[in-house]
Amino acid sequence: MKKLNVLLVAVLVIGLVFSASSLFAGKKDKEEAPEPTREPVKVKEEAAGKESPMLAEMVKAGKLPPLEERLPENPLVEVPVSEIGTYGDKLILGTAFFLDDERLPSRVDRNGFFQFTYPFPAEGPILPNLAESWDWNADGTELIINLRKGIKWSDGVPFTAEDVVFFMEDIVDNEDVAYIWFYEGNFYDANGNFPQLTKIDDFTLKFEYDDTAFLFEKKYANVVWAALPKHHFSQWHPKYNSDSDYETLNEKLKILGVNSEGGRVTLNAWVIDEYVPDGKLHMTRNPYYWKVDPEGNQLPYFDEFEILIAGDRPSVGLGNMTGEYDHDHMWTGYPHYSMWLEEQGRPGRDYSIGFSNAPGMKIAFNYDADDAEARAVLRDINFRRAISLAIDRPTISKTLAFDLMTPIGASWAPDSPYFDKDYGYLYSEYDPAKARKILDDAGIIDRNGDGIRELPTGEKLELIWDMYAHDLFTPMSEMIVATVKEVGIRLILNEKHQTLHTNNYRAGNFEMTTEDFEFYNEPLLSVEMWVPTKPGSPYFHKDGYEKGGFSPEYDEYTRLLKKASIANIEEGIKLGQEAGRIMAENVFQIHVGVRKRPFINSNRLGNMVLESTRVQEYGNFDPPFRYMQVYAKYPAQRP
Repeated sequence: MKKLNVLLVAVLVIGLVFSASSLFAGKKDKEEAPEPTREPVKVKEEAAGKESPMLAEMVKAGKLPPLEERLPENPLVEVPVSEIGTYGDKLILGTAFFLDDERLPSRVDRNGFFQFTYPFPAEGPILPNLAESWDWNADGTELIINLRKGIKWSDGVPFTAEDVVFFMEDIVDNEDVAYIWFYEGNFYDANGNFPQLTKIDDFTLKFEYDDTAFLFEKKYANVVWAALPKHHFSQWHPKYNSDSDYETLNEKLKILGVNSEGGRVTLNAWVIDEYVPDGKLHMTRNPYYWKVDPEGNQLPYFDEFEILIAGDRPSVGLGNMTGEYDHDHMWTGYPHYSMWLEEQGRPGRDYSIGFSNAPGMKIAFNYDADDAEARAVLRDINFRRAISLAIDRPTISKTLAFDLMTPIGASWAPDSPYFDKDYGYLYSEYDPAKARKILDDAGIIDRNGDGIRELPTGEKLELIWDMYAHDLFTPMSEMIVATVKEVGIRLILNEKHQTLHTNNYRAGNFEMTTEDFEFYNEPLLSVEMWVPTKPGSPYFHKDGYEKGGFSPEYDEYTRLLKKASIANIEEGIKLGQEAGRIMAENVFQIHVGVRKRPFINSNRLGNMVLESTRVQEYGNFDPPFRYMQVYAKYPAQRP
């Protein structure tokens, strides 16, 4: 193991001393600003031997400029989990199927202005990323961002403020660009307003907001990227090319695919160079990547990154166990845990098991469901409280989650600053007798003795519950259907492919639906997921923005969260706690339980973590692993 630079380690430790409260610190005054947690590395003076041999050969052949011309003036230093790595080899992951965004090329290496401290964002401060430094004005309505100078796109063209302006104004805030932008809401305030953006010079930007906006420090740390290459995509943008159209631009913006122009131009550690639908996705290292390790070695360590279609979740779990794949933290979990425990340590089973703090399954109610009877039931607080009490969470945890799931109510995360322990577990106990009494008192009774209750209107208490095939959520949902039927509620499961299911959810085409209980650790980062902030939000109450909330309690909940999202950090926490109490009392959604979710690592991988935070508002499941600093300790033994 090579020795880390002592000064850098000391600086990192000092940075981590800032506790979770530092993450909510908000305004950065110049006089009070902490010392940088990452020290500049003098790379240009000692560039030789600081790059992958495959790139060194390209330099020697005249196909690439030397490393000192490819790196920025002040490369971002990524301090590895354990040690300095070595170059070469191929990282291989398995996937059940490719998603629309595709998550690995788009989310594996987040290129926002700032970044969280991984693998536990709540334990450290917001750190520099594309932005080398930044400053707020006193009231938090103006943000100056100083970009890192000398960064280049994967095709060698310089990255400047023009790329940010192009992305923000011509792509994100352009209604004609019909593309799935994960975390798009992070560019808007709680009311759906876009900031005024001014380019001061090639590396300096000014953002002006309508209200106090300290929260954008976290928002900009949670985006997939903060820029797109103007020189590349403007050739298909109608604003810059009158011969093009938005249909063409939208097609070119798709993340997957290789065309005559080559792979998608990116700032990421790897560039897509081969895509076979339902087959594989191959990426090769970006020769202009702008991050280095503490010894000045250009990252990433792996030369290649490949994702192979496994076919389904069980195949991903099996492939990681046998060594066909190197790691998984998305498709696998509890259903594979017992198999991994049983096989671990046997010949040919070279892996370790880790755990992520993760949300559990969410049951969302559509308060604007097309069916009037269903809509009335879902808006009835008695129904929502009763169905939550009728879920046997302890048995679900024991049967499906190895007792690694903690029952919880409609609540923020237990480790969230907005959590209130006196309210967070309301209606999460298994109490079918109490559920029956609530329904009886509401006049929802079984009038004909068939075991299914009728509404006062005479309609049966039965609802369609949309879900997708999932190795944990499917059996969990089946258990819930069985236990709620015991109190007289009939749920009809309607299983779809995950992509179709997600599209229906976002379009509001459901009565009840299943998703991960996301955005519950830092709800103000995605307040549009909880309350109406713009037309069509949130997905479970798409008419709320134009018509108002479905109940006075929900209106007050909306008011509190919207106010919290523009308040200073301390006031925002108080308002968020108050909103959380209303959510818990009214069971606006059902959270089955928080959990420790198992994942699997090949032991050949260096710098892999075995514990992490897996929540959407901190980047979900990919960022904690920071693949650019993972390396191969020895060659793979593929089956």
